[in-house]
Amino acid sequence: MAKKSDNLMALLDRLEKIIPKSRRLDAIDAMLTGEPRTTGVRSLRDHGVVRQFRRELAEGLIRVDTANKLLTLIRALLDAAM
Repeated sequence: MAKKSDNLMALLDRLEKIIPKSRRLDAIDAMLTGEPRTTGVRSLRDHGVVRQFRRELAEGLIRVDTANKLLTLIRALLDAAM
């Protein structure tokens, strides 16, 4: 019985080598063979408004327009997230 199984496995191995693999990729293959993905997301900590707010906070005097810019930025982020 083992010899029959060995013959079957050898036949299947040979068929797999002879028959061309499908050129159609599944989703995982497409991601693995495609271009690397990148993101344009930047850290909020590096945003100019946040840097300006931190600088003014360290100096002990936060201007109203700076606080307003920070609040506008936070509102825009919350609107986008919701």
